[in-house]
Amino acid sequence: MGSQAFVEERNKGPASGRYEIKSRVLMTPLALSPPRSTPEPDLSSIPQDAATVPSLAAPQALTVCLYINKQANAGPYLERKKVQQLPEHFGPERPSAVLQQAVQACIDCAHQQKLVFSLVKQGYGGEMVSVSASFDGKQHLRSLPVVNSIGYVLRFLAKLCRSLLCDDLFSHQPFPRGCSASGKVQEKEEGRMESASSPSQDAQDARRPRSRNPSAWTVEDVVWFVKDADPQALGPHVELFRKHEIDGNALLLLKSDMVMKYLGLKLGPALKLCYHIDKLKQAKF
Repeated sequence: MGSQAFVEERNKGPASGRYEIKSRVLMTPLALSPPRSTPEPDLSSIPQDAATVPSLAAPQALTVCLYINKQANAGPYLERKKVQQLPEHFGPERPSAVLQQAVQACIDCAHQQKLVFSLVKQGYGGEMVSVSASFDGKQHLRSLPVVNSIGYVLRFLAKLCRSLLCDDLFSHQPFPRGCSASGKVQEKEEGRMESASSPSQDAQDARRPRSRNPSAWTVEDVVWFVKDADPQALGPHVELFRKHEIDGNALLLLKSDMVMKYLGLKLGPALKLCYHIDKLKQAKF
């Protein structure tokens, strides 16, 4: 739109009786410019993860692998033959699944499932997995704690294995087969040499206690327990337990100072023996 002319009537004076045309300019409003697009923000400096960029896929679920040491000391509560029949490893699977398989394996390999089952820590909430055991004529279930890393799996199993006196049963790294095999051959050779000198004594040492309750153990049961608990540190001293006629009840009464004074053990072996005795007392029968 441009200027507009219009007629404005002015007051007529006596000298003039005409109309006067006067132009007025009306300002036309400015034309609105088309809206400009807002520039995209620079996201190059922002860490891109699932929280900042929803379109990105979520990270894959963590999987772990747990290896079994079949040549480890099975302790007095697990059957060695059953341990040796376990697979080489559990996984790779989710940490909770691997923990469930390992704990269930300990229960299945136990002389008494009730004992191992009672040592399993109860879990609550989250991704629940359970283990089962058969005793007292019933099937029992117990949920495990929620785990999300191989470190938590190993810590949980380490506590359980210490209670079962079977350390070094699990690891996140493969166990060397050559070392286990050579160690096994060496044990056989040493066993043959010892059996040639005193076969009846070895037969007695190899006898596993019939009862899981240490209060019912005989002297020979105690000898087996001491030798099996730590063959290197305590094995050479098993004859002292025969000599002093230490049965299960006497074993539970031993203290480190008594072991050093009356059995003649040094401080190191005495403390190790008391450690295994304390674990024995904590176990439920």
